[in-house]
Amino acid sequence: MNPLIALDDVTVTYSSSAVPALDGVSFRIDPGELVLITGPSGCGKSTLMRVINGLVPHAYSAEVTGAVTVAGTPASTLSVGQISETVGTLLQDPAKQVVGHSVTADIAFGPENRRLDPGEIRARVQRVAETLGLPAELLAAGTHELSGGQLQLVAFAGILVLEPRVIVVDEPLANLDPDAAVQVLRALREYVDRGGAGVVIEHRVDEVLPVEPDRVVFLDHGRITYSGDIPGFLRTADPEVVRLPFDTLVARADALGPQHRPGRRPTGESRLRYTNARLGYGATAVLDAVTTDLLAGERIAVLGHNGAGKSTLLRAAVGLVEVSAGAVELDGRPVGSYPATQLAAATGYLFQNPALAFFAATVADELAFGPRNLGVAAGEIEKISGQVLEMVGLADEPDILTRPPRTLSFGQQRRLALALALTLRPRTLILDEPTAGQDLRSAARFLDAISTLPSVDSIYLITHDVDLALWRSDRLIVVAGGRILADGTPYEIVHDASLWHSGSPSTERAVLRETDYVRAARSSRSAPGSIPPPNILARELGSARSAEETISAGNSAQTKRSTAHDRG
Repeated sequence: MNPLIALDDVTVTYSSSAVPALDGVSFRIDPGELVLITGPSGCGKSTLMRVINGLVPHAYSAEVTGAVTVAGTPASTLSVGQISETVGTLLQDPAKQVVGHSVTADIAFGPENRRLDPGEIRARVQRVAETLGLPAELLAAGTHELSGGQLQLVAFAGILVLEPRVIVVDEPLANLDPDAAVQVLRALREYVDRGGAGVVIEHRVDEVLPVEPDRVVFLDHGRITYSGDIPGFLRTADPEVVRLPFDTLVARADALGPQHRPGRRPTGESRLRYTNARLGYGATAVLDAVTTDLLAGERIAVLGHNGAGKSTLLRAAVGLVEVSAGAVELDGRPVGSYPATQLAAATGYLFQNPALAFFAATVADELAFGPRNLGVAAGEIEKISGQVLEMVGLADEPDILTRPPRTLSFGQQRRLALALALTLRPRTLILDEPTAGQDLRSAARFLDAISTLPSVDSIYLITHDVDLALWRSDRLIVVAGGRILADGTPYEIVHDASLWHSGSPSTERAVLRETDYVRAARSSRSAPGSIPPPNILARELGSARSAEETISAGNSAQTKRSTAHDRG
């Protein structure tokens, strides 16, 4: 069988770096094959994707050695447009791919440019919408109205409608709620089963395994260190780098490292207060009748489906949404009464799209901009820059201060965007999908670092990662149907059965998808309000399982001895 994509001893070195991003990689994709590519942040996964789809070297300045073929043709003889007829790519940042004024227009954009028959275009758009469960109201919506997760769904639909021979999805779970993620992965699996091929680049291995990838490839420092089946990978994978199924953690409990819940800080006065607030954009209200009080010292996670209003709720803290009724107050003052510079210094906001924070030529210039405008001395700026790069795990990246921000991987860009917010030393941090594009070790490192910063007393997370929210937060807010549906401690939310489902939701209130960790947390002996971190809970259950197996083995041995005695 001829491969659809083949790399033979490929090395890629970007012009902005002396260190190869890929080093001697050989890789192939065959028809009917679904491949999961994983590894630590910055290991070369995105570069491998760019080689497959031709962005390297056509759109990124890099030296490429070795051989690359696409559908049997040397990639060096093909344009990006020609390669795209074989390879469709869903990027980590969907905003780069959505170009239509409405969702339907965007999905139809590619087929129209290939001059397909209008009837065929309509049939394809309808078929893809049904496959991904896109409702009529979403198809009619303007793309400017969409959340990050909705944009990602639309971008994937725009790839699927073109029916390329290979579909590559880069961190597809980064912005999708768990239910939407299941739809996307199932659609990709069905596409592959019909004769296509697929590549999933993802750190959240546990969420990809249900669609049964045919092969797992692990990259580290630009080299492939594992390529094989799922059982072999689960036996050897580093649970501190990629997220493995919870049952695997239990089975490998002795190999797990420590995890510590952030220490609870005393709560103070109101930091962010909503009083019967209606929030939205222009004439469009996203949330209504919001009344809640986020206190200083709290660590709060906001959960909900794509488009539910999670980001809208907290963007109100920095004046990015319209308060058309009621009130939103920051530290006792209406948000609208603050100058922009005061809001930025009081509340650091990490956006889903890190590129929104970048405009300078180098990382050093980016880091210096905020403190310089606040009158910080040059020597102190250099010190602050080093501190925040260390906090987010970028201090050891080669030539980090002289590199253009957009040459970093998407995960590294997100960490840099967080570092920019930290240079202003805000009292409150709002993190929108902070772990997107991050391996577990990198995510843990910067979340641990910011949780101990004396200057930051409140941290608010917007996330689809339920497992992370449960043990990293003191309080969970669930948003659905234009309102706050639930608000309580992790213990209370986990034990509210009406909020959860394991497949098709049975009620409108069941908006959270259960995970194995959620189910295990319900059986934990933890006190109300506290959920043990995954590694701790896995060791707890692993010890219990070992004790049960020991008792079972002892009982079995005793039975055998008794039987032998009876026979004697």
